[in-house]
Amino acid sequence: MARMAFPDDRDTSALMEIVLVRPEADVCAAALEAEDRLLISAGTVAEVSIVARRRNVAEEVARLVDGLGFEIVRVTQASARRIAEAYENGGRAFTRRS
Repeated sequence: MARMAFPDDRDTSALMEIVLVRPEADVCAAALEAEDRLLISAGTVAEVSIVARRRNVAEEVARLVDGLGFEIVRVTQASARRIAEAYENGGRAFTRRS
């Protein structure tokens, strides 16, 4: 079964945790490695790329995303609205809707 690697509001944080070798890096990596198929939104790829460039780890993030074999999915209008709602709530109370 395919699923997003983490809830949409956590993908960037988890990938940066791994690349920057922060305290939760092992937990995040294990969660990714446990999945047969990983999905990530195109919006999240853009976001993590921006964050990584600002932190001077863009190449490392690109290698991680490519190396894990993420399937990149497009962002729909409905998902973009949910992301905006989550942002308005400070990233809290993000509810996955189908």
